[in-house]
Amino acid sequence: MSVYQGDIVEVNFRLPEGKFKPHPVIVISNNDINEYEDGFIAVMLSSSPKEDNYSYFMENYMFTKKPKTKTQVRCHLISLIPESEIIEKHGEVKKQYLTEIIIKITQDVFNID
Repeated sequence: MSVYQGDIVEVNFRLPEGKFKPHPVIVISNNDINEYEDGFIAVMLSSSPKEDNYSYFMENYMFTKKPKTKTQVRCHLISLIPESEIIEKHGEVKKQYLTEIIIKITQDVFNID
């Protein structure tokens, strides 16, 4: 399965406490990197509501396919994931909102304006 920037895929995501749990993620790395590495850089999605500086609230219109539950991006939970770890594909984030997410990650996680 090829993976592209903006795709939403489910993987066993390693959580901060070291446990792995199936979670959807958004592919944020560009397509050249994804092909070169046979993997991708992704940021975790969660349905658990949290109000902090590291969450980006998603609305249904931001997706190409409406998610089953309300969704937030956990901008600080970023990981390199081998393509072989993909469980299934769930759709995509529309380009303009992917750009907003990447800007939020850059500003709030890495303090780069």
